[in-house]
Amino acid sequence: MSTSQQSYVIEIGETQAGLVNRRADERFFTFISASAAFRALEGQRFATPSAAELAARQLGKRPANRTRLAS
Repeated sequence: MSTSQQSYVIEIGETQAGLVNRRADERFFTFISASAAFRALEGQRFATPSAAELAARQLGKRPANRTRLAS
């Protein structure tokens, strides 16, 4: 019996955000981050690679969290 899987690289512009992977016995794709900027998606599951790409694009549009110092 052979184990089949599907993997797709998710790129946002010039940045490799990560990849999604699914084994033949799995229904959903699991995101594996390739960049710290997309670590929030690590381990999340998506129905399609396109759904993962959309989530990565949305995350990439968020402004970086900034620490405010009290004055």
